[in-house]
Amino acid sequence: MPPSDFPALRRASRPELKACAALLGLLTAEARAQDNAIGGADDAFGSRIGQESIGLYSESLVRGFDLQQAGNYRIGDAYFVRAASPPDTLVASSQIRVGASALPLDFPAPSGIVQYSLLSGDRERTRVELGFQHLLDSNPRPYLRAFFARRSDDGRFSVAGGALGSPSARYIFGNEAKYRSAGIVPRMRWGERWQATGFHGVYMQRYQTDVGFAPAAGVRLPEPDRLRYLGQTWSRFDTRNTTSGLIVATDAEANAWDYAFSAIRSRVDRPRSDFNLFDSIDAEGRADASVVVARDRGIDSRALESVARRDWTRATHRNELVLLARARRSDYRSPRVSTFAVGPASIWGDVPSLPAPEDAEERQSRARVEQREAGLGWQFRHRNGFAANVGLRRVGIDETAFPADGASSARRSQAWLHNGAIVVPLSQRITAFAATTRGIEEAGIAPENASNRFEALPPILARQSEVGAKWQPAPALTLLGTVFRIRKPDPGFDANGVYRFMEDVEHRGIELSAAGELAEGLRVVAGASWMKLRLSGERVESGDIGERPVGRSSKLALASFDYAPPAWRGFSLDADATYYGPKPADDRNLRRTPGYTLLNVGARYRFSLGGKPAALRMRVYNATNKYAWIVGGSGIQSYEPERRVMLSLSLGE
Repeated sequence: MPPSDFPALRRASRPELKACAALLGLLTAEARAQDNAIGGADDAFGSRIGQESIGLYSESLVRGFDLQQAGNYRIGDAYFVRAASPPDTLVASSQIRVGASALPLDFPAPSGIVQYSLLSGDRERTRVELGFQHLLDSNPRPYLRAFFARRSDDGRFSVAGGALGSPSARYIFGNEAKYRSAGIVPRMRWGERWQATGFHGVYMQRYQTDVGFAPAAGVRLPEPDRLRYLGQTWSRFDTRNTTSGLIVATDAEANAWDYAFSAIRSRVDRPRSDFNLFDSIDAEGRADASVVVARDRGIDSRALESVARRDWTRATHRNELVLLARARRSDYRSPRVSTFAVGPASIWGDVPSLPAPEDAEERQSRARVEQREAGLGWQFRHRNGFAANVGLRRVGIDETAFPADGASSARRSQAWLHNGAIVVPLSQRITAFAATTRGIEEAGIAPENASNRFEALPPILARQSEVGAKWQPAPALTLLGTVFRIRKPDPGFDANGVYRFMEDVEHRGIELSAAGELAEGLRVVAGASWMKLRLSGERVESGDIGERPVGRSSKLALASFDYAPPAWRGFSLDADATYYGPKPADDRNLRRTPGYTLLNVGARYRFSLGGKPAALRMRVYNATNKYAWIVGGSGIQSYEPERRVMLSLSLGE
């Protein structure tokens, strides 16, 4: 890159500016405008475009940790606290920012960050998609998705949005469901530099609630019919999730102050969030069945952020100063919970039916978490690829509990948070980096089988350090390798069945990624992760529990490809195979679920219909119909869904 081009970095928009970090070997190029996840992935760590995703990690699992609990999320480059996923009618894509891709962030978070991209309004478009979620069934379960974008002639105003829904869906336990969603993203520019982006989306879903399985000691679970619904027919999960916000920011300008302000609200209202549990299952499938009925659960999170930046850009290097202020408030409303014993049952389908219970008005416990942050950051980038950044934040947290019966209690805490990273170019194609982060993370909600179920756990301090390298052996192929270490408090069950923090957990691992084009029309995404997962604390030392955390695998691998040679004239094939390693199934580490591999295959045909671009897409999930049990951190198990054939036709861009 010639010196005369370097100042142009600051005249670009903020997303473009961050993308320019690719010249430092920090950040791979932005996802191309394609409608398949493999074609748009820049690494193997996780990305999603529309309904399709690819990667070792997901929005809920990164480096062995549940980011749905950690709360490390961004939307449109703005910080927010996620009560529920923003609906697809607002979000065009998402990316897992971990390792090299997280280095350009001003204030990264331990365990990685999930970054959502809002629907674009940079050009006019209309797209309608009609699909079937279970093509080979007698009831193929249709769904509809529609998106649009409109833009004023002068480009100062645009609006994008979408709608989706299905009147009849079927989930993995054979449970009947329906859902619908709508969203809108208006944008307005004024003056020479300012732009305001608003968004509001709602997702409503209702289905027969899920089923969980817990084996008796020493028992390996049998394989019941995955399409036979074993729960109580009246049990249900009913939710309304809302995401809304406003982001006001200036375009980046060289050697000037830039500003960004955001206010984002994420809200969940769940009239019902029941759960069916089959406990102490023996080898013949006999179990003790129960159903947890949970009414009127709610989470309401609001986040404010202000960022001011000042850069000093020269022909060969750039310094940037960042000032940050954040505030957030999360209110948790615990549901009214009743547990009903179903009695002896069989997971082969012999389950007694209970009458639907009457609702009983009861007082509900509540909790509130308020957080304030102030931060100072600095970044240095040289045109030769060397870069460094440091950040320092002071955070204060107020936690208040409002029991259903009794006086409220409060706790206040403060902490210093920090981050630092350095990037060193070793050659024109090889870059090495090292980083460390100390941050605040959400700890989630107690599971359904805890005596304090649905209780919000307090935020925690987490630490992460990593070193790695990026190698680009060819212009269109990128290889990444990272060694990392993460340490944080870990929740578990005490002797009274209360889910709380008692130990620390440490994940040490190596992760590898390869993404790019191997030959004309052949794009691959592959990766692997090996981790050493260890608990430490009094219960581990006394032998009450094992040293491996329940429900976490130390091995994960992915291999995928998308093949679309020009000679095929719009036709393409794709496949991905993911290996999930064994997981401890109990806290003594006496049992574990075996490792397994899932294979998905698909085909896509792009063509023109009535002068408009169209695509026919078929996807076969779990193509080999693999039966595998999955264990979660609470010890409750579920199974992988059976083979599913999905077909869709889309018209428009």
